[in-house]
Amino acid sequence: MASIGYSEEHMALEAPQLSQLFGGTPIDFYHNPTAMVSDDDVTGYYRDLTQAGTQKLGRITKEVDGLVHHLRTALASVGRNGRVIHLAHSQGVLVTALACKQLLPKEMEQIEVLAFGGAAAIRSTPQTPFARCVNYYSVNDPLLFVVPEAEQALRSGLVAMDKEFCFLAPRKGDPIADHHLLGPTYREALSYEGKRYQQLYQQRRLSYRITRYSSLAFHPLFIPPSVDMPFQPPCHLKTLTANG
Repeated sequence: MASIGYSEEHMALEAPQLSQLFGGTPIDFYHNPTAMVSDDDVTGYYRDLTQAGTQKLGRITKEVDGLVHHLRTALASVGRNGRVIHLAHSQGVLVTALACKQLLPKEMEQIEVLAFGGAAAIRSTPQTPFARCVNYYSVNDPLLFVVPEAEQALRSGLVAMDKEFCFLAPRKGDPIADHHLLGPTYREALSYEGKRYQQLYQQRRLSYRITRYSSLAFHPLFIPPSVDMPFQPPCHLKTLTANG
């Protein structure tokens, strides 16, 4: 699922790169419409920002309803023993958090959520029993500081004990560049998750699909979440997320 100002053209350009990171898996996008007609459309940008602000206040918009339908379609495609791996970025994480309010617990149990630079944090709780959640943040990501739960996790110094937050050292040192999903910082995390995906799903010759909204969702058959990975995540990741 995509962020503010993210067009279908942007998705088309990113699709081959994302597919390559996840072993050549095709990507089925779900687009979060932008009001911007070009990259320098300031008016459209502020309209997108206003939309995100209302969602931050908890408003369920048509984009939220659309994502719920998208995820349920993905779940139907893998069946009761399947798993959907959902990648969300920036505003897409916020829309995903709102979609949780409409999903059933048994549906969330089949979904893994991988969030990058999110405007919200996604957790696996009794109310939202996702199969797996990881919230990736570059430590200079501007959105980190609009998510109190994430900021508290970073400042607490106990991130190594929390497998649902993973803080990354910036690769560029530029908050905007380091926030970009396919920028050098989050690309490292995507590469790790791509290797994990290939080892758990592709190497076992299971069927799969990928979709993306400001999230990207894969639909492989179920693998028990207790499986341990034999490789390590990139060395600059501050929190290990290799289990499950």
